[in-house]
Amino acid sequence: MTLTRQLVDLSFSGLVAGSVTLALSTVVDANTASLVAVLLATMYYFSRYPWGSRDGERYNARIDAFYDEYLPL
Repeated sequence: MTLTRQLVDLSFSGLVAGSVTLALSTVVDANTASLVAVLLATMYYFSRYPWGSRDGERYNARIDAFYDEYLPL
């Protein structure tokens, strides 16, 4: 995995964490919202097995194909 792909994955994970925190903070307290957001972001980044699906390899192949098409490195 190249540095560019890792940076894109980190950026996407940050977007996931920020969006989930913002959405959940209207329903639960900020600490709980942050905890859930960080868990979801790390699940995506460290496993690249989006959303617990059994089709993780297929999703990862689609993500890699997207990166191959749009990232320069």
